[in-house]
Amino acid sequence: MKRKFAILALALLTVTAGCMGFGQPNANTAAAIDNTPTQNTGSGQTVKVAASGQVQTAPDRAVIRVAVTARADSVETVREQLAENASQLRNALERSELDSDQVTSTRYDIGQNHRHDENPSEPKFQGRHSFVITVNKTDRAGDIVVTAVENGATRIEDIQFTITQDTRRDLREKALATAIENARGKAVVAANGTGLTLTGIHTVQTADFSTQSDSRTRIEYAAASAGANSASTSFESGTVTVTTDALVVYNATDK
Repeated sequence: MKRKFAILALALLTVTAGCMGFGQPNANTAAAIDNTPTQNTGSGQTVKVAASGQVQTAPDRAVIRVAVTARADSVETVREQLAENASQLRNALERSELDSDQVTSTRYDIGQNHRHDENPSEPKFQGRHSFVITVNKTDRAGDIVVTAVENGATRIEDIQFTITQDTRRDLREKALATAIENARGKAVVAANGTGLTLTGIHTVQTADFSTQSDSRTRIEYAAASAGANSASTSFESGTVTVTTDALVVYNATDK
């Protein structure tokens, strides 16, 4: 299908980190634990270790931030242009089989165009209406961006590749299992080095988990000349890494 719009190129290097608030143990706590791996309590000796677990996966969600903008010499004209372009954008995304809850309005403002102060030929007012578009099939992200640009969007503000909540929960469990497995290996080394034998787990404390995605996005649109080819898009969605920490205390006895 031929595309009819002006040449536009966008290159983004996005490194997004969605981190939950981390509790104990943190890096300083882990260092202290490594220095004092065994402890003699009133109920017997213990071995205490901290370990991390990581799991990587391909992203299964794309979050696209776009905006429609307008400039004019009256607030009313700016408002009308924003409303028209926003309506065109929503209708086009609906025709692309996106549900209404996948397109969310995030910002709306109209104000003075400060460029007018320096250049009176510039319009007096400007406005912006921003949207977040969520797509659970990352291979559709390119088509959605093209649809947005062809139907009222004048700015592509950001594209992030991440994971859904269900995937996040599943990967957290796997990362936690890896963290506890790593803790076991560290505890065995600590016990052997201090003449102890592990007899079982005393307590387990887990920290909140974090997710990080690395993605490089490049979007190129063909010229709007007669006979132009379809717009080309290229996404490198990268991987998403889920990390969690565990503090495990093992019961131990002398060998």
